[in-house]
Amino acid sequence: MKTIDENSNFRVAWDFFILLLIIVSCVLIPFQLAFRHAALSLGSWVVYIIDVVFWVDIGLNFLTSFRSHGLKVTGARETTLHYLKSVCIVDIAANLPLDALFLYGPDIRMAGLSLVLVLRQLRLLRLVRLFVIFRRWQDLSWTNSGYLRIAKFFTTVMLLIHWIACAWFLVPYIEGFPENCWVVQQGIEHAGPATQYIRALYWVIQTMATVGYGDITPHRDFEYAFSILIMLLGASTYAFIVGNIASLFSNLDAARADYFNKIEATSQYLHSRQVPHQLNEQVRDYYEYIWDRRRGFKEEALFEDLPPSFRLSLLQLLARDLIERVPLFKHCSPILRNLLLLALKPQTYAPGVYIAREGEIGREIYFISRGTVEIISDAGGENYGRLGDGDYFGDLTLILKEKRSASVKALTYCDVYILTKKDFNRIRSEYPEFKSVLKKVSSEKTEKVVNLLLKGVTL
Repeated sequence: MKTIDENSNFRVAWDFFILLLIIVSCVLIPFQLAFRHAALSLGSWVVYIIDVVFWVDIGLNFLTSFRSHGLKVTGARETTLHYLKSVCIVDIAANLPLDALFLYGPDIRMAGLSLVLVLRQLRLLRLVRLFVIFRRWQDLSWTNSGYLRIAKFFTTVMLLIHWIACAWFLVPYIEGFPENCWVVQQGIEHAGPATQYIRALYWVIQTMATVGYGDITPHRDFEYAFSILIMLLGASTYAFIVGNIASLFSNLDAARADYFNKIEATSQYLHSRQVPHQLNEQVRDYYEYIWDRRRGFKEEALFEDLPPSFRLSLLQLLARDLIERVPLFKHCSPILRNLLLLALKPQTYAPGVYIAREGEIGREIYFISRGTVEIISDAGGENYGRLGDGDYFGDLTLILKEKRSASVKALTYCDVYILTKKDFNRIRSEYPEFKSVLKKVSSEKTEKVVNLLLKGVTL
C-alpha cells in the first residue's frame, strides 16, 4: 500500500486542518460542560462531524512516513507499527464516542452535570496530537522552528486559560450557586453563557497576569484555595512567558543580529583607521547585499562538509540559471559539466569594483550569473560595451596566456562564478573532450564578444 510523505503538501495542509479542529474541540467541549450544561443538537452534530474527520486522520496516520535516525521510513508495515507504538492508543481513546451511548436515553446526571457532556471530555486527549503535529513540523524544517515554538506556546497557554475559566465557573454551578460564591456576588447566575464566560475569563487573565483589580474576588474557602493555585500558576507562567518569549524572538533573528554586529564592528574599525567615509559605506552596502542574497553565508564554506555528490546536486539547483545561459555548459557532457560546477568558486563584486584589470595575465574565467559589467580601457578611457547575465570572459587570455587589453568593472552588484587556471588545466588534461567543447564555444561567441574581438579587446 502506498504511504503518504510526511513532508508532502497534502500532509502539511491536512495537519494544519487537524490542528484547527483540535483547537475547536478543546474550546467547544469544556465550554459545553461549564456553560451549556446540556447536550444540545447543534453542539452534538459539530462534535460528531469532527469525530469523523479524526477517524480519517487516524487512518492516514497508519500510512504516513516518519523519520528514524535521519532516514525517511516509507514502508507501509513500518509506518503502521510506528504509529501503533506511539500515540495510536491515545488518538483512539480521544475519539471513542462513548457519550453517544447515552445521548438519546434518559438525561443521566453526575453532581448536576450531564453524563453525555462529562464523557465528551475524553476528547481533550486530542491535545497530544497537537504536540505531535508541532514536533513533526519542527523536524521537517520547512519553516523557522522559532515561529513554531511561539505558536505552540501561545496555543497551549490560551487553551489552559480557557480551561481554567471553565473550571472557575463550573464549581459554583455544581454546588448550586451558593449565596457567597463569586457568581452570585457578581449577579450573573441567571445571565447568558456569553456573559458568564467573559466574566470567568476576565478573572483568570487578571489573576494569572498578577493585575488583580479586586472587582471579582473569592468568598469561600474553595475559591480562595483555587485562587492561590491560579496565582502560583500565573506567576510561574508569567516568568516562563517573559523568559521564553524574549529567548524565542531573539533566536529568530540570531543569525541576522550576529551578522550585522560583524558589519558594525567592521565599520567601526575602518572608521578608527580613518578610511574615507564613502569607502566605508561601500563596504557596509556590500555586506548588506551579501545578507540579502545569501543570508551572510559563503556557499563554498556552507557545503564543504557535504559529500561531493550531495554538494553537486545543490550546485546544480543554485547555478541552474548559469547552466541554462552559458554555452560552455550546454556543450559539455553531464560528467564534464559536473566537474566544472564543483570547480567553480562563487564571488560577489560591488558596483565600481574592478573584476579584472587591463594588463593582467589571464588566470581565471569569469561566468556572470547575475549583474552587469562594463568593458573599459584605463589607458585610453574608452568604453567598449557591457556584459550581463549569462555572459563570460577570460577564456581567451587564459588559453593564449596573454595580457588583458581592457578592464572589467562592475556596474551593479555582480554574482560571478570563477574557474581558476589550475582547475581549468586539470579538467582539460583529464578530459580531452573539453578541448572540442572549447572549440564549439569559440565558434558560437555572442555578438557582444565578437564585437569586442573586432575592436582588438581580449579579456
